[in-house]
Amino acid sequence: MTVTKRTALKIGAVLILLFVVVVGWQYVRLLRPSVLEQLNPDVVQLLNALPELDRPNKAIVARLFAHGGLSHAEVGPDGVMHDRIGVAANQFMWQPSIIVMPRAGELELTFSNDDQNFHIAFMPSDGDRQVLQLPAKTGGHVRVRLDQPGLYWFGCPVSNHAGRGMLGLIIVSGDVPAEAKLDRPAQRRP
Repeated sequence: MTVTKRTALKIGAVLILLFVVVVGWQYVRLLRPSVLEQLNPDVVQLLNALPELDRPNKAIVARLFAHGGLSHAEVGPDGVMHDRIGVAANQFMWQPSIIVMPRAGELELTFSNDDQNFHIAFMPSDGDRQVLQLPAKTGGHVRVRLDQPGLYWFGCPVSNHAGRGMLGLIIVSGDVPAEAKLDRPAQRRP
């Protein structure tokens, strides 16, 4: 039996189509409008801000985003950036747990603790840490200074609150100055 070139092309096209239908159908389903609408601007902006992170850090940031949310600090008339962070009742989570600063500088955060537990906001700040005690059903303000772009972690050191989810991240946007970049080869990751 001789197979013509035209018949071989038809058979190949059918096999490719069959492969796409069987294997790739799960990916085609991701193009539904209900899935695409989940890509809100905050998610897209966060994904674009994190391309250089290694896999473990991306996983942590994804969990923080999913549970605590994301906020963008607003620049006030005095040049200081402002945002709000809360702790809901019976939730060991900062909300939002990710704050994005548009540039390096001063950030003033207003905290509210609607929980019945005592918490502490242990915050990064250039040259020192800032500590804000948050007794149950209270709030407070803390001002930090972050002069370099990068990722800055904060948390609650009380008992095992950080281990239960009270971790947060401040992302300072911008390029790292050349004199601050490490001059070493890329490290192999496990």
